[in-house]
Amino acid sequence: MDVSINPVVKRICPLILLVIALFLATYTGAGATDATLKTIAIIPFETNSKKDLTFIQNGVLQMLRSRLMWKGQVQIMPRSRIDQALSGMSIPMTNQSVLAFGKKTGADYVITGGITEFSGAFSVDTKVYDLEKQIFLTFFSQAKDINAMITQVDVVAAKINKKIFERTTIAYEKFQKEKIITEEELRRMNPERMMPARRQRTDNDDPWWKLW
Repeated sequence: MDVSINPVVKRICPLILLVIALFLATYTGAGATDATLKTIAIIPFETNSKKDLTFIQNGVLQMLRSRLMWKGQVQIMPRSRIDQALSGMSIPMTNQSVLAFGKKTGADYVITGGITEFSGAFSVDTKVYDLEKQIFLTFFSQAKDINAMITQVDVVAAKINKKIFERTTIAYEKFQKEKIITEEELRRMNPERMMPARRQRTDNDDPWWKLW
């Protein structure tokens, strides 16, 4: 049986094929951005205290997860996958074991740390491992109580975002503003710090007025 094709359909079909081709090209191109997506594995922080700090440990973990997540840029590895990868590994972890953990999980960055409590005050040590460069950066914060520690963890996350991912967050801008205010108050309390002290020059000295 002879089946004729409507002329209108003949004109529309190439357009449909063109749209499908453009869609596939766009979809494939979007997949290429996965190469720029960075993955962070956050290992539960070690605790050092006579008290049970499990709730604080979990709180720090959740704060870092929520503040470092960056849609389309940074993803956080699921806790279940991290626990599975940690199975059989010795704790505390060494630099070499962190690298091995990173290779095992495929993470781009691994975050480890420790929480120390003494007389109600807290200190938090954080390390961010760049597995490609095989280096790590340290971030340290102290807090007089649990409420202040929440603020300090927020600052640590803001510093990591800025230092590692060049991401300026509201928390980082607030931290910078408060830092400037604190420095200005210090100068007003100690006006002698506003100008460098003059000292006797030698031939190898830089000019006394040079600011450091």
